[in-house]
Amino acid sequence: MAVAAASAPRIENRSGGFSLRWLGNALAHGYVWAWLAIFALPFMATLAYSLRTPDGIWTLSAYQYVFGSFKENLLLSVQTTVITIVINLLISVPAAYAIVRYPLPGKSFILSALNLSLYTPAAVMGVSLVIAYAFLFRIPQTMTGLIAAYVVGTFPLMLVPVIVALRDLPMVFEEAARTLGATRMQTFWRVELPLLGPGISAGILLTFVIIFNEFLVTLFIAGPSTTTAALRVYNLTRTAGFQPSTAALATTMQLVSFVVVLLFFRFFGSRYLKGTYLI
Repeated sequence: MAVAAASAPRIENRSGGFSLRWLGNALAHGYVWAWLAIFALPFMATLAYSLRTPDGIWTLSAYQYVFGSFKENLLLSVQTTVITIVINLLISVPAAYAIVRYPLPGKSFILSALNLSLYTPAAVMGVSLVIAYAFLFRIPQTMTGLIAAYVVGTFPLMLVPVIVALRDLPMVFEEAARTLGATRMQTFWRVELPLLGPGISAGILLTFVIIFNEFLVTLFIAGPSTTTAALRVYNLTRTAGFQPSTAALATTMQLVSFVVVLLFFRFFGSRYLKGTYLI
């Protein structure tokens, strides 16, 4: 009896501790889901608007425009985004290697200048690019000018994550490879570059999200034959108002972005970003 009486408070304490833990978990889940609902509400409202006619009938008729002329704008956005990512990679990886591994004079100033587009207003950048491309390079309203503008605007988004990854990469890997007879290029391609996966993956994701949905700089640079999907949605909203067909185009863009990000995390994030900000 004495043993049972002594153990009763412990059971009570455990029950109370379990209740507090359960309440804490419930509040945490409720907090996260509440903010998720707030953040997702505009996109869900756009989806619902695209599925209804002015008479209140639910239909998919607005999405016929997605498979019409908007398909060309969507493919153009994908094409410019992929080309920009490739160019950014070809530029940023050697630049990051030079900045981190070599004693460049004025390194801080160079890095700040390379990141200039990150803290320049988009309207100011658009005007500057129009002046430069029209009067200096003679490529206004062309595909080349559009991709060049995207590279200028997003290059730091690729450069900075690669620099961070390279700084966190111990020199011991490079030294071990060189000791085993590898040349400098073999060491870079077979040892260092694969270990830069987290930085490269983050740069690719950031570049895609910005470029695929960019319209303000595009508004200054794009011509009649280089109207991207985001710019098409903006132009339709400005000229015809917010129609269900425009909502369908916006929903399609959002769905494409969402699917690409999910696939990216599925095939690349689980390998390179695990332990950084993915759980």
